[in-house]
Amino acid sequence: MDPNNLSVKDKGFNLVKGNWTTTKEYKDLVDPLTGQPMMKYPVTSLEEIDPFIESLKSCPKSGLHNPFKNKERYLMLAEVNRKVVETMQDPEVFNFFVKCV
Repeated sequence: MDPNNLSVKDKGFNLVKGNWTTTKEYKDLVDPLTGQPMMKYPVTSLEEIDPFIESLKSCPKSGLHNPFKNKERYLMLAEVNRKVVETMQDPEVFNFFVKCV
């Protein structure tokens, strides 16, 4: 994604079971500063929801990131956060995320 050059030709995706998926319908995401469409976002219908439900059912009730049941995962996510903080010190990366927001 290039936040400096978004267009109505760009579209978002859903993430389910680790895969980016499309939907039958998309709507315009309007730029609040200009009132003009800046990209398309997916509108997931009830007919397309089964993969999301299956994914939720496969997750344990205590969650995948429970630090008492899965310490390795918890430590791995802490390392990911450390790397995010380190990477955000790069002005180019920082400015990219500021523009995205």
